[in-house]
Amino acid sequence: ATSRAFFRRQQEEEPENQVCVDLGSAEPQWASVSHGCYLSLEASGVHRSLGVHISFVRSTTMDAWKPQQLRLMELGGNARLKAFFREHGIADDMPIAQKYNTRAAEWYRK
Repeated sequence: ATSRAFFRRQQEEEPENQVCVDLGSAEPQWASVSHGCYLSLEASGVHRSLGVHISFVRSTTMDAWKPQQLRLMELGGNARLKAFFREHGIADDMPIAQKYNTRAAEWYRK
C-alpha cells in the first residue's frame, strides 16, 4: 500500500486525525512523526521551527515515508496524543512551542 492510501485510511478510521491536533483546522496534510499526530500547514511551520530533535515533520502527500515512520503514525494518532497531554495537565490551547517542549512531550516522543 502507498503512504497516501495509509494516511487516507488512518483519517477515515479515526475522526480526530481529520483535523490538525494543535489548531483544529480540517484536512491536515502534514504530520509530526515524533508525536504520531496530524498537522495543518500553519502548525507544521511552528513544529519545524522547534527542530527535528523535538518534532520531525513530513508531508502526508509529498514526502516518502519509511515503514518505521508509518508504524509510529499507526501507534500514535491525534486522540492518543491529546489524551496523553490531558493526563499530564497540558492544556489543548497551550502555545505549540511551549506544549512540545514540556517534559510530558519529551516522554511521549520516547
